[in-house]
Amino acid sequence: MQRQKKVFWGTLLLLSIIWIAAGIFFTSDAFNGGSLGEDVTSGVKSLAGSVDVVLPAAYSPALIFLVTGLPVAALSLFFYSRNRRAISVTRSSASDGNIRRQTIAVTLLALIVALFIWNMRDVENAVRSTNSAATGFNLSVVTYPVRLFVTYVHEAGHSLAALLTGGQVQGFEVNPDGSGVAVVNGGNIALIAPAGYLGAALFGSLLFFLTNRIPKWTSGLAFLLGLSIIALTLSYALPSAERGPTALIVGIGFGVGLIALGWQAPRLVNVFLLNTLAILTALNAVFDLRLLVQNADALSAVGKNDAAQFSEQVTPLLPASVVAAIWAAVAFCMLGAAVYFGLIKQVGGELSSAVSEKSKAQTSEA
Repeated sequence: MQRQKKVFWGTLLLLSIIWIAAGIFFTSDAFNGGSLGEDVTSGVKSLAGSVDVVLPAAYSPALIFLVTGLPVAALSLFFYSRNRRAISVTRSSASDGNIRRQTIAVTLLALIVALFIWNMRDVENAVRSTNSAATGFNLSVVTYPVRLFVTYVHEAGHSLAALLTGGQVQGFEVNPDGSGVAVVNGGNIALIAPAGYLGAALFGSLLFFLTNRIPKWTSGLAFLLGLSIIALTLSYALPSAERGPTALIVGIGFGVGLIALGWQAPRLVNVFLLNTLAILTALNAVFDLRLLVQNADALSAVGKNDAAQFSEQVTPLLPASVVAAIWAAVAFCMLGAAVYFGLIKQVGGELSSAVSEKSKAQTSEA
């Protein structure tokens, strides 16, 4: 019975994802010039007018699919995870202590692997090479996608900050060389400018912390993260005359991968891969800020960099290099706090428990 319920909720979850993804795509400008989106918008506004509901002028037809699909997806995910846990309970009797110890061991392995990948020879230099012949496609098949993903998170951070502060997002793009740009209108520049670098650092740090503090929920975490990335990609990263397809490929690729990871992979595999991605993302963000401190006054492909814009428009008394240094310190503190509370503190707790248990055993023997 539990298996049948799992299949039912899993199927409903898949259908709701398809509903959201297909709806956003087919009502966007990328499909048939956006004519279908205009038809849907007109129909919804007519229906809303018949029940005396006034929709805003900038109403997006994609919201229809998000509003109707996300609640169903969340409900389906809840019951799917519940049934999956019920099945797992019958198969495993691992205690919370065992889960914590297994998570710590896998996290340490992920940390070693991430640092090994991070130190692969000439990877970052090749990504940032100004020589057009030395493109990112010559890089490691592991590191290069992560580099593009960090840029994706960076530009998504700018976009989300603009939306949260009342601005509008025309879209964002990721270039094959690892650079990117987000086109926004309005919003609070004081939050939008740092949201790229600090957003990537926060993403990696928070993902590392959550993965290690709630290891039982890593499957759901991976699934929701993948779903969010796909929704964000279809909303703001579709290719156009101005934007290439790289952001779409990165967003859909990582989104589908994370959904598959959360859907089918065992818990420890989720812990390992999420931790590896989190560490690499946070390290890339910190490394990018270190380079920004050294080149704070340099121009990017689209003009002034984030630190220079922030210095000019928000803190004119602080030079761009100082702004970048402050951001770098904040990013480093984020990563340090995530490692401490997500790993070091738990290791200390396990060691204290082991010492306490040994002391009790010796006392009882005496």
